[in-house]
Amino acid sequence: MTPSLSASVRHRLRRLAAAPAMLSALLTLALAGPAAAAPSASSPATATATTAPAATGDASTVTFAVAPSADGVVTAGQPLAVSVSARNATGSTVPASSVHLTTSTRALATRADVKAWLAAPAADAARTELAVADGEVPSIVPLGVGSATLSLDATALAALAPGVYPLRADYGSGASTTTAVSVFVVPGDAGTGALGLVAPLTAPAQSTGLLTSTELAELTAPDGELRAQLDAVSGTAAILAVDPAIVAAIRVLGTSAPASATRWLADLLQLPNSRFALQFGDADLAAQVAAGQSTPLTVSTLAPYLTESDLTESDFTGITPSPAPSGSADPTADPTPGPTGAPAPTPTPTGNTGTGPTLPTLAQLTDIGAGTGSVFWPASGTATADVVAALGALTVDDIASITLVDSETVTGSETQAAAGARGTANGAQVLVYDADASRALATAAATDTPLTRAEALAEASAYAALAVAADPSAPLLVALDRPSEVTGAGARAAVVAGTHLAGRAATDLATLTAAPAATLSIAGGEVPTDRAADLTALLAGEDELTDFATILADPALITARERASILQLLGNGWRAQPAQAAAALEAHRTQTQETLEAVAVVPPSDITLAATSAPLTFSVRNDLPWPVSLRLIATPNDPRLVVQNTTEVEAGPEQNTRVQVPVEARVGSGESTLSLQLRSPAMVAIGDTVPVHVTVRAEWESVGLIVMATLVGAMIVIGIVRTVRKMRRRTEDSDG
Repeated sequence: MTPSLSASVRHRLRRLAAAPAMLSALLTLALAGPAAAAPSASSPATATATTAPAATGDASTVTFAVAPSADGVVTAGQPLAVSVSARNATGSTVPASSVHLTTSTRALATRADVKAWLAAPAADAARTELAVADGEVPSIVPLGVGSATLSLDATALAALAPGVYPLRADYGSGASTTTAVSVFVVPGDAGTGALGLVAPLTAPAQSTGLLTSTELAELTAPDGELRAQLDAVSGTAAILAVDPAIVAAIRVLGTSAPASATRWLADLLQLPNSRFALQFGDADLAAQVAAGQSTPLTVSTLAPYLTESDLTESDFTGITPSPAPSGSADPTADPTPGPTGAPAPTPTPTGNTGTGPTLPTLAQLTDIGAGTGSVFWPASGTATADVVAALGALTVDDIASITLVDSETVTGSETQAAAGARGTANGAQVLVYDADASRALATAAATDTPLTRAEALAEASAYAALAVAADPSAPLLVALDRPSEVTGAGARAAVVAGTHLAGRAATDLATLTAAPAATLSIAGGEVPTDRAADLTALLAGEDELTDFATILADPALITARERASILQLLGNGWRAQPAQAAAALEAHRTQTQETLEAVAVVPPSDITLAATSAPLTFSVRNDLPWPVSLRLIATPNDPRLVVQNTTEVEAGPEQNTRVQVPVEARVGSGESTLSLQLRSPAMVAIGDTVPVHVTVRAEWESVGLIVMATLVGAMIVIGIVRTVRKMRRRTEDSDG
């Protein structure tokens, strides 16, 4: 029931807004990469330096970046190719400058060392140079880009022990020298532990319950975001985290769904990848726990969306899957709070659905294919101890749930936090994914710029190598997390690299969950108090709409849409867009209020009652697209009026309905007030009480009768007189 900018419209607006600066932005990304500024907790820390060119002497800068090839991993016996690039942001030509590339015999032993190196590319006087490469970047025209490819000698690299090593590039000379840094990995033993990569299939943030046909057509088109996500995982061993709202949106359209969307769904179901269902709309689990929900919110039915599609049973032939197998994790199939219990049957929808066809159940509409267990994935950084405990207590068919948590929320040594993928925390089953490597992969997935992607993938390789070196037998799990926007080439490169980290081959979810569990402690994580407050307000509005919906023959026409919209508004995609999220919430609140005000008594004018009894006529407005059943309660403020207290009202959709209420006056004249209140058949108050001023003039009826009687009597007398006169004239005429 909530109007909002559609996902497709938002996507187009983003493109249009970016168009004037697209060339400049692409050049900046190509050179600066993810480290044009100091690193933060949410982005990789590869460092890129800037300096003022000596040729211009002004405050403009030249941006310089460096990145190794092959995901930053050295191949035995082969030189390491390294790309460098400089962008001239000045108005003058920058002359050709030399590039000096160096590395060191001293490895970066810890994650802290890697982060410090990438964050602060300062000179390291104690470093012993192992390999040196020199080259030259050609002169760069104003606002232009210059690049070069250098390589570190294979013989020198062969002398290095396995580990993560610093990489430094110096561009220019003298006072105008610019330094950029990265890392590379000399691989060691891959160990015996499993590797897993979790990749989400989620739509952009939205506020309506289901994607529309137009939005699906755009998102699943060859250049659409959903198609890019699916193509990125095809042919890999990635573990899929699928938003069931996407597949439901396609299925409710039946054969009228866009061809690209139907093909996307078929491709998803044919993939052999292990998978699990996210919450409907990828709703924020941590916000629900913080708002006091003991179990995650669910949708109980999507029948209203089916009734709007004007479908027949044949529309679902060949595209409606069978229900999910027993034990599969689909929390949305249970209308009761939490994932426990058996799914309730979906009500048979009413409306334009042909001649009573058997339409898909909720479990069929949201089926993502054969899933594994009951898996929950809070947004990165939000899996607090309370969240893990609440989710860990949930079961499906007596199977304990598993919660994915990022390593930064796990206490213990650096090694335990990053490498111990399988564990238990206060009895809750968890899988820990490497937060550092995951962030780097997410950066790579979000860009089409090769140098930026190479920087990020080298950093991901470095963190993975450190994790495996710390414990070769421990599983390693990484996650791409929810993307704000993905690119085809970037997403594919990130998935391919992520499924081959540290020389391992990725495996399925069942293998990871079968590994021995370490005892862990959850002590980190952000409590999303703002989003919890938003959810509390949304649920309060839902309670009002639930009461209001009792005026409908099928309350789910309102309540099902409202719950689906709430879960979408709670989607993790909004976390990166706080301003847009606030606007969407405000629009939803406005629409909720408009819905609650859609049915009301039309305020009447003052009424004069000129009789001892008569029906008073009122009007009931119904702006909803469905008929409603109401009771009009009329209550006088004094005993001078006797009013029919309750009048049944059947109001048609999108129209005003006239209602007559019998009234009797006990006095000849006076002033009185009626209070009109609409209620549902369940006696829920609908709208505000409307007062009606009634002026009673019952004596006017007696006066009117006397006047009428007098007039009638006079007319009779006059008629008699005229008749007598006529008879006399006739007699006189006859005598004459």
